[in-house]
Amino acid sequence: MTLNISRNCIVVTCFSENQPGYLDFSYRIHALAKHYKLTIISQDSLTQPELVIADAKYQAMGRKNGKYGWLNYLYKCAVYARQHQPDLLVLLHSSASPIALLVGKIPTCLYWNEHPTNLVHLPAGFSPIRYLLALLSHWLVFLGARHTDVVMPIGEEHYADLLANGCEKTAVRLTYMGVSDGFSGCAVKKRTHSDCMQLIYIGTVSAPRGRDVMLEGVAEAIRRGFLVHLTIVGAGHDQVSYCNERLADLNIRDHVTLIGRVSGSEIPNLLSKADMGICLWEDKPWWRFNPPTKLFEYLVAGLPVIASDIRTHTRYVKNCENGLIFEYGAAGFAYAIGEVFLNPGRLSTMKINAFQSGQQYLWSRIEPTFMSHIAATVKI
Repeated sequence: MTLNISRNCIVVTCFSENQPGYLDFSYRIHALAKHYKLTIISQDSLTQPELVIADAKYQAMGRKNGKYGWLNYLYKCAVYARQHQPDLLVLLHSSASPIALLVGKIPTCLYWNEHPTNLVHLPAGFSPIRYLLALLSHWLVFLGARHTDVVMPIGEEHYADLLANGCEKTAVRLTYMGVSDGFSGCAVKKRTHSDCMQLIYIGTVSAPRGRDVMLEGVAEAIRRGFLVHLTIVGAGHDQVSYCNERLADLNIRDHVTLIGRVSGSEIPNLLSKADMGICLWEDKPWWRFNPPTKLFEYLVAGLPVIASDIRTHTRYVKNCENGLIFEYGAAGFAYAIGEVFLNPGRLSTMKINAFQSGQQYLWSRIEPTFMSHIAATVKI
């Protein structure tokens, strides 16, 4: 169905100050720009190359911290939408969902990419007021989702959770994040490792995301005689400093390369040099819902995935087929490395399987589905 380019669409983004990547948002914004005159709202001015649209209008609302800052931003976005009455409002983050409660009958579509428990964490210790405020925030985000015309979760766990929290089944449309065709097969033709296995991790670098498990696991693998090199992409300045100290402590400086944040266009080249990609998370409640972008990028590239045992990994990575699943921890990670290092012939088959299993996540295949959901939202 062809959409009318004369129609206006407001896109509301909710990027954190330390946003690790923009590609999944970029795919959606560029798809919308083919059919709509776009106004893109954000807290801060958007200068990232992935988000630059030649004919789009950009509106920065400013950023304030904490729950008040979040609610203030949502309110300003809703006021702007009501004033301009677009043909379509796209809320490009789960945390933007409460805007749907404030915009009347404007057709509204929601991209559901984060679980509310990750947006507002429950307090770890005894704090009744903070606990209540967190629960109210979660309830508000789900309430907003229930009031959108179409909500598009990025994974099966999100889909089931939205239904469990009262969203109408007819309004919930499972839509994977998608991966650019530029990633497709970029690692398949790489010669399988001989002397040294090349591992790569792309994403936020922090303790809950497996930073120390990776470093200590590599050190353990080397102690066991497995030759391995790890490339970590996406570390901020503080994390680079921390990792360098740990590399010295573990005596693995020559086995790990640290690269800061790079643009999305640089990632396929980095993946093309690797043998396997890494996905590892602590088993936090929110990560039982949010599949990581990099997992799909690895598969599309043809990289088998070494993944920790959490359901948002095991749904997509089948052990010994398109990757390896390990019990979260340095010992489990080192064991998984050894499984491949000692059985190098397995790697070629896993690469082919990874590539084949990744084809369904290509954005070129997902974009028509995404736009059909948009068409359903505006009821053309």
